[in-house]
Amino acid sequence: MSNVTIVKGSLFDAPKGSIICHACNCQGVWGSGIAKQFAQRYPHAYKFYQRMCREGGDLLGLCLLLDTGNHIVGCLFTSANFGSKVDSVPEILDATADAIGDLIWQNTSNKPIHMCKINSGLFGVDWKLTQEVLESYPEQEFTVWEI
Repeated sequence: MSNVTIVKGSLFDAPKGSIICHACNCQGVWGSGIAKQFAQRYPHAYKFYQRMCREGGDLLGLCLLLDTGNHIVGCLFTSANFGSKVDSVPEILDATADAIGDLIWQNTSNKPIHMCKINSGLFGVDWKLTQEVLESYPEQEFTVWEI
């Protein structure tokens, strides 16, 4: 049995207090896709993310958790770049494994983890490959939202 449960609906409807994750680049840009929705809903988190990208050094493979009051935004740094410079699929999957490990390590309160189908939008990674990464952490439950 999988530790990944897929539900229909908006990620932003996840229960209050849970972690809601999305895949991020390391350039400080949430300009399209679900990242743009995060920027619009959580502008203070977006500004902090941008500052971390400017000042934070090598973020690839890490997770940045930002408490917004309603949710904790989980920024999974799975690609150094975006657009035509997005990392290769193997690089994204390696960074995803590291970022998920970092997320689990930081989640000391065992808050529920919710996410969209990370990497499968603008980063162009087949969802099944990312799901395999999530399933490599069998001790952690993930709820994945799809519209």
